[in-house]
Amino acid sequence: MSLYYQPSNRMPLGGVLLFLLGGVVTAAVLALVYIYAEWYIPFVYINVFFCLGFGLLLGAVLMILVRAGKLRSPRGVLILVLLVGLAAVYLEWGVYLTLLFNSETTGTGRDADTSTSFSTSLLASILTSPGQMWEAIEKINKTGTWSVKRTTPTGVFLWVVWSIEALIIVGGAYLLAYSQAEEPFSELANEWADEETLAHPVGYLQDEASSRTALESGQFHLLTPHLATSKTEPFARLKLYRAPNDATCQYLTLENVTTTLDSKGESSESTTTVVQYLAISTAIYEDLKARFGTLPTA
Repeated sequence: MSLYYQPSNRMPLGGVLLFLLGGVVTAAVLALVYIYAEWYIPFVYINVFFCLGFGLLLGAVLMILVRAGKLRSPRGVLILVLLVGLAAVYLEWGVYLTLLFNSETTGTGRDADTSTSFSTSLLASILTSPGQMWEAIEKINKTGTWSVKRTTPTGVFLWVVWSIEALIIVGGAYLLAYSQAEEPFSELANEWADEETLAHPVGYLQDEASSRTALESGQFHLLTPHLATSKTEPFARLKLYRAPNDATCQYLTLENVTTTLDSKGESSESTTTVVQYLAISTAIYEDLKARFGTLPTA
């Protein structure tokens, strides 16, 4: 038996179809919202956050679909995410070209005003003509469509910008969906394990390598409660996993946490994983929950 949880790599057909259908529908809706936001809020720096939001929102939905479809093959989910992510990029280009082809400019100079409208039939025509779509993108690349400090990016630089945009969308979706596929799943009960972050912090583990070895050998008595004396004092965070109907599906993850304060006094955390999805017995599960499950009363 492995010390750590190992995904079974099973991909139910119904779950795969649900993922692809739900993912593409979500990508289409988000592509529409994203392009409209870019069109009517033409601030390049804000558009970066729109792009990141596109990827993360798509990833959040894909994560739900991975869980609903019980997809527990990280590599399989990676392939599905790439397919949906590329579809999302294709769709957002289709929406953009639809608005561009339907746009009209009146006036000149500072008085110029550009209006557009959405056409479902035009979008369908664009999406079903990938060759013509690519030709349009190449033409746009030669002239550019937006400016930064009176400079209009074109050519190689614009290709790089578009590539980064695609990577953000696909990457954001990948990070969330892939992490779900790695989480503990009970093959016996056919269900995901529930995650619980224990309320009481654990003492910071200075030597992560030796601590990992100790925990792998069952020395959980080395974990001690952490009582903070300052906001920036490091600590460790303990997460437990248990399948509701399978007592043999129990795991833990332990993270070291460091906190820093900025000039305004606002805190931010950074974490490093000491162990992830380490298999534990029912006795250890109950002991850890009893010791770290609740904060001490004042």
